[in-house]
Amino acid sequence: MSSPKILSVDDSRMIHTLINKGFAPYDVQMFFASNGAEGLEAAAKEKPDVILLDVTMPVMDGVECLGKLKADPALKDIPVIMLTAEAGKENVLKIAKMGVRDYIVKPFTEANVIDRVSRLVTLKPKSAAAAPAPAAAAPAAKKARIATDAIKILVVDEHPAIAESIAKAVSKRGWKVVPCAGPAEAQPHIASTVSSEETPDVILVSLAFPGKGALKFYQSVRMNPTLKGIPMVGLSVKTAIFDQNEAKETGYIAIFTKPLELGELPDRIARAMDLDITPIFYSSEGDCQVVSIPQDLSETGSIDLTRQSRKKVADFVNAGFSKLIIDLTGVTKFEIPLIRAVASIIHECNGLDIKWRIVGDDADNLPNLPTVISTNLKVAALKELPNPFTNTAPLDIYPTRAAAAAAF
Repeated sequence: MSSPKILSVDDSRMIHTLINKGFAPYDVQMFFASNGAEGLEAAAKEKPDVILLDVTMPVMDGVECLGKLKADPALKDIPVIMLTAEAGKENVLKIAKMGVRDYIVKPFTEANVIDRVSRLVTLKPKSAAAAPAPAAAAPAAKKARIATDAIKILVVDEHPAIAESIAKAVSKRGWKVVPCAGPAEAQPHIASTVSSEETPDVILVSLAFPGKGALKFYQSVRMNPTLKGIPMVGLSVKTAIFDQNEAKETGYIAIFTKPLELGELPDRIARAMDLDITPIFYSSEGDCQVVSIPQDLSETGSIDLTRQSRKKVADFVNAGFSKLIIDLTGVTKFEIPLIRAVASIIHECNGLDIKWRIVGDDADNLPNLPTVISTNLKVAALKELPNPFTNTAPLDIYPTRAAAAAAF
């Protein structure tokens, strides 16, 4: 027997995300449409077992869509659950007379939807039996690392100043640097006898050691089973192209060229380690989420924050949050990394119906953010970024997070 088909017709991505998350544990097929016209097309094509139909939508609203469904002999028997923001008796009677099977008043929870749908179709949990049983118990998955963890960096470089500059650059993250002047000195830190608490989380190695020292050191590290997955990064002058290519072929995950860009370094290390950097920027205050974007946001940090914020903002919706405060306190200049991050986060919020407010202390320039972003989206570094603003009217800027929260 095939799994039930559920069609969600709503113009809100937030509602689709909530519904999709709710049914994720069940063996169902989900389909989505953003208005009544698309809903009719999807219903005709997929023949769903249940339709969740919003009342208020553009192009074709839910009432008109319901009428067309009931007028179609091939679709009239599909049970429809209406989603409505109005719980009044007249509204309920109106949709009831049109042949809906049930209705849910917004806002609702995942449990509300699952309960109503389960009255119409059988919902079975996804079976774990379909997956082949492992020959032996698998080890527990390691917790994903985040940028606020206590990261230990082993730096193997013949110049002490390199390790010192790296230590200074990552100190604001609370990361620790262990300096070694060469592969021999670093051997005790990668030995199989070293406890997991003492092993490095990432290793930066100079490619200038004689006798292919960096390549041999790489092999030594990989001989320790506990270090097979540790990221290793080569340090090299820009002109040593042969050494860089050889290191990449050996297995070095990235090459940082000297002189090191210290402002970019913490975020480049985080990228090499595939760390989640969002905990550096995001926090919660009451029923609001907050993202604090600093003036000195690096280019690497901006790109990765933009990419990781897509999931972060969607997670807000899944967790029931619908308000985001964008804190730009201390920002006085609109540079490319900052513009990229702000524009992309606002774009994600708009798409998921998350309300947002901006906090800042530059009352002269921050209100002009729509104009600044719209103008800068023409530059090459930002040309792929969608414009989150439909006009360039000045924004309201709030002096504190409390003031912004009160304005929702």
